[in-house]
Amino acid sequence: MIRRRGLLALALAAPAVARAQSWTPQRPVRMIVPFAPAGILDQLARLLAEPMGQRLGQPIIVENRPGAGGNVGTALAARARGDAHVVLVGSTGPLAVSPISEPNLGYDPLTDLIPITLLNATPLVLVVRQSSEARDVPSLVAALKRDGREVLYPTPGVGSPQLLAQEAFRQAAGFPAAPVHYQGSAPAVLAVIAGEFPFTIENLVLVAPHVQAGMLRALGVTSLARAAMMPEVPTLAEQGFPGFSAGGWYGLLTPAGVPEEAIRAYHLAATAALAEPHVTRRISEMGGPPIGSSPLEFRAHIQSEMERWRGVMARAAAPATR
Repeated sequence: MIRRRGLLALALAAPAVARAQSWTPQRPVRMIVPFAPAGILDQLARLLAEPMGQRLGQPIIVENRPGAGGNVGTALAARARGDAHVVLVGSTGPLAVSPISEPNLGYDPLTDLIPITLLNATPLVLVVRQSSEARDVPSLVAALKRDGREVLYPTPGVGSPQLLAQEAFRQAAGFPAAPVHYQGSAPAVLAVIAGEFPFTIENLVLVAPHVQAGMLRALGVTSLARAAMMPEVPTLAEQGFPGFSAGGWYGLLTPAGVPEEAIRAYHLAATAALAEPHVTRRISEMGGPPIGSSPLEFRAHIQSEMERWRGVMARAAAPATR
């Protein structure tokens, strides 16, 4: 996971917008969100649009373009080559998973898009139904291995961070399992609550209300450090899976061919917005504090994530793993 910057550094970046910005948009900016309204990406976009627009001198219009696990909206942004009035709120699936799993994707995130900044990264949490006999991750693994049969687990869709995290967990724990894909996270979580599956790994913000309501039990978080929202829940790394780390991440990009001055202006505006107290607070409530990386750091992060998940997917496809 990319190193998080201190909030002080982000705050200090804010005055630099006025000093260093030499490019400003000449018309409203389209901020493409490749998922439906109300999700984390949509919330991030709407949280950043106003403060960024104020600094850039033009309104930023959030445009939801869902479809194909985020690939439709991401491809739309990639095709807007050279248009400095288009930005994309990208995420793990369409930027790091789809490019290595779908041969006819229609875009390459490393050549058709330019990273601006990594905004946020959110941990996932492994949960079971409240009535489950599993009280921690080792006891869950023991139960899953007990009869040697293939275990089914729900996911919010092909190419999602949740699917990859569960496959990485399966590989590390060594039990046979196969995914059942749903159209989104909510029905996948409800299926676990209903007792249709023994566990799932899902976004912390989504499952937290169900944990608080006593319908789910959180056994472990997938970040290397414990999550601020659930400090009492140990990490998988603490429970016999050293180094285990998986989760969702979200960043801002533009189409390739955009002038360097525009990249710099968007980066300054985004990092300044991340430092605003209400933005910092709201993003932290989503599972992790703002990051505000440099464009080069974000590009390196995308590359490393592609390589990591390529390995997980290759092991999943190998006959010996089943």
